[in-house]
Amino acid sequence: MKYESTNTIIKAIAVSIVIILLGGLSALSVQWINGIGISSIYKTITLPILSPPGWVFGPVWTILYIFIGIYIANLSYLKYDKIKLSVLTYFQLFLNLIWTTVFFGYSNYGLASLMIFVMDISVILILVNDHRKIKWILIPYLVWIIFASYLSISVYFLNK
Repeated sequence: MKYESTNTIIKAIAVSIVIILLGGLSALSVQWINGIGISSIYKTITLPILSPPGWVFGPVWTILYIFIGIYIANLSYLKYDKIKLSVLTYFQLFLNLIWTTVFFGYSNYGLASLMIFVMDISVILILVNDHRKIKWILIPYLVWIIFASYLSISVYFLNK
């Protein structure tokens, strides 16, 4: 049992690092597309009330990516619905990683809003279908992406 626990911790660290690096590449893609970074673009967008300062996003996403990494490291322990939950998890992560490029790189706020809504639904489905306690690690992520949905949809309407 101790071996499984150590193996899961190592796997969670490795997966979290990969997700953080992919998130960083997603942010860099904006620079490649526009020649300017996300923080510069963020300052030019008309933002809704409750928009956090730009510096908040990096630390929050790092923590949330770690939570997602821990959840993914524990997918192998699923006894039921393994394929369904794995597909939902990786699908929403894929949307998460390309959302930055769609929103900031291409300024396609409508598509980005649709994508984040689908992410919301995907995470809710994960929480409903996974009967293990580890699913609760995704609650902060769900809360944040619901908040991000508000931001994304608001930016869409404020910047038409």
